[in-house]
Amino acid sequence: MALIGLAQSPASAGTDITSYGLPWNSSCGYGSIGHFASYGETFTVYDKRADGWSAVVLVDVAPYKGENGYDFSIWNPNGADGSPVTVNKSYAEGTGICIQAGGGEYSSGQMGNFDDWLCGAARLLAGAPREAGRDRA
Repeated sequence: MALIGLAQSPASAGTDITSYGLPWNSSCGYGSIGHFASYGETFTVYDKRADGWSAVVLVDVAPYKGENGYDFSIWNPNGADGSPVTVNKSYAEGTGICIQAGGGEYSSGQMGNFDDWLCGAARLLAGAPREAGRDRA
């Protein structure tokens, strides 16, 4: 699994990630998009297809869980014509973040159609205090 190999690699500070979930009802296009913005540690989930399924993004924060584990999920039950869902978090500079976009049934929590895990890292906000003992990236 690619995630395990990435867990052993040092993360580079400030890496944005965009993951595309596979569609439920056709082989063309994608059903969801998950995006991690490293500057400010913001996750955004978009539902891109009117297929009756909600968009969901799984998030795994270093130290990585591996073997299908993850720290939390972010659901967008607003439908393809609805608003994206944005969640703000706070992580130390260089913290590894992996995301995986897919779809599911919001009410039951059933999920599937995920593409591969993609990984990046958090970036220090301008003017924010640095962690003691950390070098500049």
